[in-house]
Amino acid sequence: MSTELRKRLFENYLEGQGKTSSGKVYANPAAQWPYYDANYSEIFAGISRDVHIVEIGSGPGSLLAWLQNCGFQNLKGVDASPGDVAFANSHLQSQIVELGDGKAYLRDYQATFDVIVMKATLEHQPKDELLEMIGACRDALKPDGLLIIDVPNMDWLVAMHERYMDLTHEIGFTRESLRSLLGLFFNSTSVVGSVPALPTKSQRLLRKPFIRMFRFFLYVLGEGASDVLFESRSIIAVAQSPLLKK
Repeated sequence: MSTELRKRLFENYLEGQGKTSSGKVYANPAAQWPYYDANYSEIFAGISRDVHIVEIGSGPGSLLAWLQNCGFQNLKGVDASPGDVAFANSHLQSQIVELGDGKAYLRDYQATFDVIVMKATLEHQPKDELLEMIGACRDALKPDGLLIIDVPNMDWLVAMHERYMDLTHEIGFTRESLRSLLGLFFNSTSVVGSVPALPTKSQRLLRKPFIRMFRFFLYVLGEGASDVLFESRSIIAVAQSPLLKK
């Protein structure tokens, strides 16, 4: 994608792509909180509420609002969309989101943060910038810091739609490729599939039998197919113990 096209898309991201693909969150920033409850509560449960956290690509500020609601106080955010920055700051408890490029932002905060979060952000990075992006995260973390990355899962049943629903998406990841990337900068990385916040009892009851049935179908197809993580819309990585610079 050309630099000029990316610039124009992000300048108008809120009214263009943002409200088109994530309209519910812009109507109500708490709309995604059930997802955070289901997938992030355990990660943040043992973390002190006074640690320093930054979200790269904070978008409408939904995750930052959830973290504020959980009691976290030292929060920052950065986003390349002027509209999203203004929208996020309009509903957060303080003006904590800045306009800017994530990589450049992190370079100014060496060994500063306890937690860096990127929710639906890394897939917007050009492939040739991934090394620099994750390296900047590693350098901005304290020695015992955590990097949390949540990206669309390219093993999902309708991953093709997820990959191309947003014109600013540059790359897709599976468990294997995300773990491989993070392994270049961190000693320890876990990557799991996200859990949906299913709204009805019938959906919750039917999900497990459907997964077992479809996994058996993949098993019949051949070796390795049964390990495809088709049931999770996104994958969540937690990386820690940053490797020293070479």
